[in-house]
Amino acid sequence: MVTLLVVICGIGLHALLVQAEIARGFDPPSVAVRAGFITAGIVVSVIVHEYGHRLAGMAFGWRCVGFGFGPFEFCREGSGWKRKRVRMLWGAFVRQMPSSMASYRQEKAVTLFCGPLASLTFGLLFAAIAWSSTDAVVFDLFARFAMISLLFVLNLIPFAKNGIGSDGYRLWQVIRGGSGYDEIVRDSLTEASTFTPLRLRDWPQPALLRLAAKDDPFNCYLAYLRAMDAGENAAAERFMRKMIALLPTTEPYSNLAWEAAYWLAAYGDDPAAAHRWAERTGGEEDPAMRLRAQAALAFVDGEGDQAQRLMKEALARIPTPAVYGADLFELDRLNQLSGFAVGALDA
Repeated sequence: MVTLLVVICGIGLHALLVQAEIARGFDPPSVAVRAGFITAGIVVSVIVHEYGHRLAGMAFGWRCVGFGFGPFEFCREGSGWKRKRVRMLWGAFVRQMPSSMASYRQEKAVTLFCGPLASLTFGLLFAAIAWSSTDAVVFDLFARFAMISLLFVLNLIPFAKNGIGSDGYRLWQVIRGGSGYDEIVRDSLTEASTFTPLRLRDWPQPALLRLAAKDDPFNCYLAYLRAMDAGENAAAERFMRKMIALLPTTEPYSNLAWEAAYWLAAYGDDPAAAHRWAERTGGEEDPAMRLRAQAALAFVDGEGDQAQRLMKEALARIPTPAVYGADLFELDRLNQLSGFAVGALDA
């Protein structure tokens, strides 16, 4: 239905362009030139649309952590950027994260709306340039820029396909609230704390409690992280034990398995179970988390020197000074693990 609407609008705008050319007595450019204008218009319109999102994020102090177009995605990795090939994306995106969740809902709504708003603004600007032009080539170029930019405004129509929602779809989730909005919040948390000073304890507790009530180990993991950073040990234990119960015993997500191994060794008083989860890990993982879990395992196994070596290696991976929320969380966990070790030695 949405595709049909875009086609109808495109045909209508093109008909207006042709009528305007006839009224002005302009000869239409060649097919090759028009194809070039359309290609350039698509590129310009994509940039305008995505920069509208980014400009709103910049106004709120949000940090860009990734962007992509076509088969390429660029994402932050440490202090630099990493490029990778992904499944072909017929469009583009910009991913940006807040350093505070205090006004997240309002700010997210504005950032979503400003992409189509930029398309509308520049579409009208391009139309004005075309209308005032007395040159056939300039008219056709900016008229096509205007036509394509105005079509991008249709991204405000709420629709989703293959798990990817339009600006309008996500904006409706934010306005309506409920589980859809909670999932939008969830998808922002880990990257926000990885690349901004947002502490894990400042993640929105009500949304995490609603998410953790579902049988999803990742939701429980996020609720556990917030509780751990807030010093709410009883809540952290509840979420961790639920996460462990939900994790598959074969090929579990590595970060969750390593965190289970760490908690069972350092807090759960169950070294055997901790070792079992460590043995089940595989695939991509956070090196600092793995080293912390291995240090906890070495400590409970009575290998104090090995534990200290692993903790020093983990500390070396944390930037100095630590300013991002995830780094501060890791630093606190390692300092606490060192305290456990000292206490055990004194005993």
